[in-house]
Parts: sequence; C-alpha cells; structure tokens
Amino acid sequence: MSFGISNFLDSLKSAFLYAPVTLKLTFITFVISLILGTIVATVRYYKIPVLSQFFSVFVTVYMGLPTMVALILYNLIFMTFYNDVAKALNINIPITDINPIIIGYFTLILGTTCSISESVRGAFRGISKIQYEAGYSIGLSKVKTLTRIIYPQMVPILLPGLQNSLIGLLKASNLVSAIAVVEIMTGALLPSLLYYSYLEGYVAAALVYWLIGAFIELLAYFAEKNSGKYLKKGTV
Repeated sequence: MSFGISNFLDSLKSAFLYAPVTLKLTFITFVISLILGTIVATVRYYKIPVLSQFFSVFVTVYMGLPTMVALILYNLIFMTFYNDVAKALNINIPITDINPIIIGYFTLILGTTCSISESVRGAFRGISKIQYEAGYSIGLSKVKTLTRIIYPQMVPILLPGLQNSLIGLLKASNLVSAIAVVEIMTGALLPSLLYYSYLEGYVAAALVYWLIGAFIELLAYFAEKNSGKYLKKGTV
C-alpha cells in the first residue's frame, strides 16, 4: 500500500478545518471541569455533610466508567426520552435540530470533573495546616483563607496533573465521532472516503493532535516555570 502525498495534504487540510471543534470541545470542557472539580474536591476535603459522602461515592463509581460507554449510553438515553421531556416542557425543537456535541460536552465534563477533583484533593493534602492557621490568625474567614492563601499555593502542585488531564481530554475528544460529531480525526478521514486509502487520514490526524499536544506542553512548561518563581518568592 503506497502513501499518497497529495491525499495526505488533503486530509491535513480537512483536519485543520475541523480543529476548532476539537479545540472548543477540549478547552471549554477543561475550564468547566476545573471549576466543578475544585468545588467537589473542596466539599470532600472539608467533609461537608451529605454532599461529601455523595461526591465520594459518585467519583469512585464514575471513574470506573469508560468514556465511550458513557457517551453512547447518554446519547441513547437522550434519543429515547427527549420527545417525552420536550412535550412535558412544551419545547418545540425537533431532535434533529439539536447538535449532538452537547452530549459530548456533558460526557467529557462529568469524567474530567471527577479526574480533576482527585488531583485537587491531592493538592489540598500538600498544603501544610500551618497555612490555614496563619490565615485564621490574621482574621481571615475560611473562604478568604481558601481563595487568598490555599488555592494560590495549590497551583504549582496541580500543574503537572492538570497538564495530563488536558492532554488526556484532547485525546478523548475524538470519541465524540461515535455520536456523529465531526472533529479532527473524522475530518481527516473525509478525503479518504474518496480515495479509499485511510493511512494518509490517520497520519494527518495524528500530526494535528501532536501539534496541539506539543503546544499544551509548551504552555505548561512556562506555567510551571513561573509558578516556581512564585514559590521561591513566597518562601523568602
């Protein structure tokens, strides 16, 4: 089987054309998951009654559910019950007019939130209790101690884990092709349907994913470098 350069270039152009879909899916999901994951981890760390136990069980159970299984499951549930719910809520939007990427967002946000919450919970344990006592001793409330003292010191500890979560999310984003969302990989394979040669499409998709992953690692490198300076200044 030969490797066609022209076919590869066509696949590469098509992959870049649909790259914004993957980028939005990745970064919007990451930001929302970071916020939700921090809240979940904070609730569990402070052992808030009921919520703490609920999140503990939910995260433990959900972490064992493969993303692809969850994606297909939520899509089937949505397709099955949408019409009944739409009638009950008097929504006149046909199911065919709803972008399936919404299911992709929902699935990826749930899984990434659980993953990030565990990283944040680990970062909490990396902060000395003296830091909490220092905040309370100068009259700060628990909320202000968290936002002004604890959370900033957690950033350098979290960065490597967040980098892995973001790259993992980027790679998992191609699973949404299973519910008819066209992203980088599916876009790269579109020209292959004309040539009946899929090697060029997969290589093109791999190259685009690698470029985005390299950019994320570069950003993480500078973030870790700057956070190191912050820690050194804070210890003086």
